[in-house]
Amino acid sequence: MTGPLFNPGDAFKGYVVEKALGSGASGTVWLVRHEFLDTLFAMKTMDAGPDAGRDERAKRFVREAKLASRIRHPNLAEVHDAGYDPERGLYYLVMDYVEGDTLRTALALGGAMEEDRAVDTILQVCDVLALAGRFGMVHRDLKPENIIITRNGSAMLLDFGIAKATERLDSLVTVANTVFGTPGYIAPEQAADSSAVNPSADVYSLGIILFEMLTGRTPWNGKSPVAILAESLGPEEVPDVRTINPSVSAETADILRRMCAKKAEERLQSADVVIEEFAKCGHRAKITNGRKAAADEKEESMDDLLAKYAGAAPDDSPAPARRSKFPWLAIAIAVAIGAVAAFALLFLLVMP
Repeated sequence: MTGPLFNPGDAFKGYVVEKALGSGASGTVWLVRHEFLDTLFAMKTMDAGPDAGRDERAKRFVREAKLASRIRHPNLAEVHDAGYDPERGLYYLVMDYVEGDTLRTALALGGAMEEDRAVDTILQVCDVLALAGRFGMVHRDLKPENIIITRNGSAMLLDFGIAKATERLDSLVTVANTVFGTPGYIAPEQAADSSAVNPSADVYSLGIILFEMLTGRTPWNGKSPVAILAESLGPEEVPDVRTINPSVSAETADILRRMCAKKAEERLQSADVVIEEFAKCGHRAKITNGRKAAADEKEESMDDLLAKYAGAAPDDSPAPARRSKFPWLAIAIAVAIGAVAAFALLFLLVMP
């Protein structure tokens, strides 16, 4: 296919294309208008390619649509439609169009945020992750580019495109030994073995984001993705946030320290725990909890979800092979050798 996939005014599946919003390794996002409702939506597309049935990106795209459709939360873009178009050879996913700026843009324009606002933003994201945890989902690529600050100041979480359903889903749909995540935000154990992560990996990423929101910078001094990754995998813990911003409360600094612990077993273990810890010192998300995902539906087991969304019975799939554990510095060297792949993952999908 030559030229753009869509041009403004093109009709597709009951929607009219307005413009392209952005693109990345996981697809292109378009602003579309429903032909009859006259409502704006965001449509994510991915070219299936000649081997769509075996293509890992296609599998992850389909998985994102199916798993994301299970979750209803005011801080998560809701999925309205999805499918495959054989004529154009692409998968598509239609979701809420969220107006606002990425947290990355907000930080670039405004610098460090006040503590209450920063913590509130993190708690809103935690609430989404806590709900996703009900389905065994770990995001794996939390970063400022994947959080939208809306016009009313609420936080919207984007892109579950490389989310991992825990237990055995990775053995079904993820390339073995592939590192998912973004240098500087990825948890050390995730850099070592992406198939072995649990919710505490997302807690680490959120901790780095909170550090950046409170200080206007990340904890790292490296100037390249490889240098940043090597530093984040090194033995030294993330510095006390108050050495950069003394106005941060001791309570928030302590929670942040435990979110960013490099050893997973020493870290706060889930978004639920982060919410509980901040509640102890009076911080609660201002956006009311909107946990609506299948709240009134019959609970499905993880095996049911795996069979339904991975397209294979879980019992037929072997558990993923675990890589041996290496010292942090050895991991840094190994990942540095594969820096090109890690650098490419910096741009999985950024919505403006």
